[in-house]
Amino acid sequence: MSIHQTGLGNPSSARKHPSLEALFAPAGPIAESIGGFESRKQQAEMASAVEKSLSEAKHLVVEAGTGIGKSLAYLLPSGLWAVQNKKKVIVATYTKALQEQLTKKDLPIVQAALRKTGFPFQYSLLMGSTNYLCLSRLQRRLKRGPGLFEDGGSKPSPSCAPSGNALRRMDGGSKDAAQMLLEWSKTAASGLRTEVPFRVPEPLWEEVCRDRDLCLGKKCSFREACLHRKDAARARQADVVVVNQHLFFAGMPLPAFDAVIFDEAHNLEEVAAHFLGFSLTNRNLKRLFDDILNPRSGRGLAGRVTVIPPNWLPRIAEAIGDAHFAARAFFQELRSRLGLDGAGEARQPKATRVRTPHIVPDPLSEPIQELAALLSEAVALSRSAEEEVEIKALRNRCVASVEQLNSFLHCKSKDHAYWVEVNRSRRSPQTSLNMAPLDVSDALRKDLFAKHCPVILTSATLAVNGSFAMLKSRLGLDESVEVLLDSPFDYARQAVIHIAAGIPDPKEQEAYERAAIERCPKIAEAVTGGVFVLYTSWKMLAKSSEVLTGASTGRPVFKQGDGTSQRILNDFKKAGNGILLATDTFWQGVDVPGPALSCVVIARLPFLAPDTPLEEARHEWLAAKGMNVFKEYVLPKAIIKFRQGVGRLIRSKSDFGAVVVLDPRIRTRKYGAMFLRSIPRCPQAGSLDDLRKFFEAEHHARPTPA
Repeated sequence: MSIHQTGLGNPSSARKHPSLEALFAPAGPIAESIGGFESRKQQAEMASAVEKSLSEAKHLVVEAGTGIGKSLAYLLPSGLWAVQNKKKVIVATYTKALQEQLTKKDLPIVQAALRKTGFPFQYSLLMGSTNYLCLSRLQRRLKRGPGLFEDGGSKPSPSCAPSGNALRRMDGGSKDAAQMLLEWSKTAASGLRTEVPFRVPEPLWEEVCRDRDLCLGKKCSFREACLHRKDAARARQADVVVVNQHLFFAGMPLPAFDAVIFDEAHNLEEVAAHFLGFSLTNRNLKRLFDDILNPRSGRGLAGRVTVIPPNWLPRIAEAIGDAHFAARAFFQELRSRLGLDGAGEARQPKATRVRTPHIVPDPLSEPIQELAALLSEAVALSRSAEEEVEIKALRNRCVASVEQLNSFLHCKSKDHAYWVEVNRSRRSPQTSLNMAPLDVSDALRKDLFAKHCPVILTSATLAVNGSFAMLKSRLGLDESVEVLLDSPFDYARQAVIHIAAGIPDPKEQEAYERAAIERCPKIAEAVTGGVFVLYTSWKMLAKSSEVLTGASTGRPVFKQGDGTSQRILNDFKKAGNGILLATDTFWQGVDVPGPALSCVVIARLPFLAPDTPLEEARHEWLAAKGMNVFKEYVLPKAIIKFRQGVGRLIRSKSDFGAVVVLDPRIRTRKYGAMFLRSIPRCPQAGSLDDLRKFFEAEHHARPTPA
């Protein structure tokens, strides 16, 4: 279950307040709930800082090194504060993996510990609308069955009717899965897709998931049984509610809260920028047009409207045809104008910044506005609340699309970046129009930190050179308490760092790449256990894959992009001695304890070059403000990411391993020392032979399995 609650309500204020020291004591409630629990000084310090932040309503920034147990260090004091004072705390994470850890592992421990002290504690998980099954939409889908139209609905003209092949494609698995969803929903504790015990085809889920624009609210005949409503009700009753950061910024359907904790807070700026911007793609528009009427299959709202204005369906069909034609012409002209026609042949998308207003003509707004007007005509004739809300939702999507299109083409704001991106990783290219703010500090300062509730930011990597200055500046956090806590792991005993010698400077790109790639098989020969090789370039990753696959390392090679990240990671863990080649996704949030990951190779210091439109625009914007862009932005960002990569290595007190850096600049440039100072101190292995000896000594030191 993803939703958990116990108890009959909050305790009276007369109940004795247990101390955090007692809760974290060696024989205390936490120790009773966790087998082999070890008291950690840093965890207690963090918990105390969180407790003080909440009680004094002060913002807190706390960096908690790997192994501290930061989740419990903020969950226990926040849970206690919430139940003691009848408050509500939101915990916002970046990854679903952390959400799952909190709700299925850490929060049950907090619940059990507080229960032992006499405090009933409730918590819940709340996700975005589309993660939930909508019973109303499911019933409508079941009524349609494998057919195309609601009973009694107006039918398109024969020219719009689907072919036999289209009918066959829509039948089959989706029909069975829809019926299975109905049966499952009768006993489901939560409507979350992740709780469904069978596979639901993506097209079917899109038809039956909750869409807030289509929600009938109090008018819905399934209101009492609504699974999302039940989850939202649990969240209103819970003391701690876990959400993701995107949902937090969307602001709904969050209950009122008294404090918020952002875990994985190093991602907060990017999440806020994403929320405050937009991305409009040709696929978005095709989906919108098909939702109104798909001329090939006959599906869509137009075929289901009960009563329609005179000549409405032919006019809709004509407007849909015009919109499709205009969209193809518009995006083709845009790609041609920006030189992106042949772009994106590789796995990575290709993007080009747009600086000039009205870079291409706009044939698209007019037919979309015509669709919006035609949908408005049908609203007054709708015969049910469901029909009315669906028509209005599609009309609103048309209006929003035109607004985004116009905003992109005008590109008026100097504080925003505008760019076009083409991704050809699928059968047909996806072209997107993008806008994002260059700075989110003013918005966060006003809408988050100026509110009268404490905000706690935490992560294993927030500081640069022991300072939170860059983080606070980028987020608009002016006043806060700051706590910096080292990892409790013994890096001097558990890890070594090897800085490869004889590799050219990356400014000599070809020579550097050739030497770094050739070094990877030799590193694999020197270490035992699994190896992560982390890149900043897909091109270099692909070249390395060819070399390592052809080398006689005796190890399986896994490459990001050859499947889902989770599947690749699972296969890598099972292998025990694999080599995983990866880029951005695997630099953070990946947990592989034990010998399955014994070596992390940093191919290149992760400087974020201004080779994306958003970063290029940010660099220009910061320079215009008189900042030293490299020292004040690029370098701190790179150090944070470097720390994230190194943090993949030691995940428990029994882990041993090596960090290998293939970028000579960590020794040859002045800033290199900042990278080395940013990670826990550990011995250096001067050569591959030293590296081999470290692993041989570690292997002999391990007890022989029984």
